[in-house]
Amino acid sequence: MEITTEITERDHIDFYHVYIFKRIWLQQLIILLGVDLILSSFIRVTSSYLVNMVVNGIILLPFFFGIPYFLSGRKIKAYHDKLPFPNGKRTYTPFASGIEITDETRATFLKHEDIEQIGKTENYVFIKPRYTGYCLLPIRCFSSADQAAHFISLITSGKAQVRGSQSKPSFTFKPGYLLAILCVLPVVGFFVGFLVLMLRIVHYKDRVFVIMGVIGMLITVVIYASMIYYTETSGATEDGFASIAQTQLNDLVKSIEFYKLQNGSYPDSLHQIETKDSFISIDDPIQIFKRNKKSIIYQYRKVGNKYSLFSVSKDGKPNTADDIYPTLSNTDTSKMGFIKK
Repeated sequence: MEITTEITERDHIDFYHVYIFKRIWLQQLIILLGVDLILSSFIRVTSSYLVNMVVNGIILLPFFFGIPYFLSGRKIKAYHDKLPFPNGKRTYTPFASGIEITDETRATFLKHEDIEQIGKTENYVFIKPRYTGYCLLPIRCFSSADQAAHFISLITSGKAQVRGSQSKPSFTFKPGYLLAILCVLPVVGFFVGFLVLMLRIVHYKDRVFVIMGVIGMLITVVIYASMIYYTETSGATEDGFASIAQTQLNDLVKSIEFYKLQNGSYPDSLHQIETKDSFISIDDPIQIFKRNKKSIIYQYRKVGNKYSLFSVSKDGKPNTADDIYPTLSNTDTSKMGFIKK
């Protein structure tokens, strides 16, 4: 079998882009997601962790794919310019011990033990020797896809015989890798990650699926752990509960006054209000959020024909500066039994 090739500078550039990016795009994507997860925990554009991930991911995308793609073109062009005979015709003839490579000026012999890797992209078969450089055979130079596969098989078998074992197969893309895109979705990504792990065990026997599955499950765990952490430590969340408490306290005053109209006196505890009106809440949402084990009920005390009512707010201590009281006008308080202290 003899394969005669004729390559151009464009072939070198096209091959290098494919070799660099299509082989390692998944690895680059996983690294990008990892960096994105970490950055999104510290650099917050909005309060939504998922939105932060999308924004930071868009910012990181050029650094992981755009700039390297541009630099790779310049790198291969510089390498191409240094080769004494980068283009032109070459003839590749496989033998039992290696490959004879003949160009316009000389013939060289590449032994199987000197071949580090042989593989195939969409448009090229490539041979990478242990020393610098590579040999490029465009698919168009083969009479058929079967001939290209046979050529690769001959070299692979020769390498295996020299080493006494099966050579490591080159990376090949599997359709199941597309599931990695779904792994970035919260909740869904957890189940997709689990499915990917099952695909690895049952069908593909591919460690890449293990990495994808673990990453997919971790994304959901990290996102929701970060959301819980942000919820528990964010002052904005506590302010939201304080606003709810203010509204509930105002409603409680109305219920307490209505209770007196019905019973002739103010209730001894807020539980008496709760039994009369199931729609009234006497639980302080701030204390529930902060997991206050002492008391989650609004502070209420009957003082003769008066009463006090307030929330101990964020510090969980009564009679401090951050206590929340019902907001009533002076006219209202003159007709009611509510006292602030």
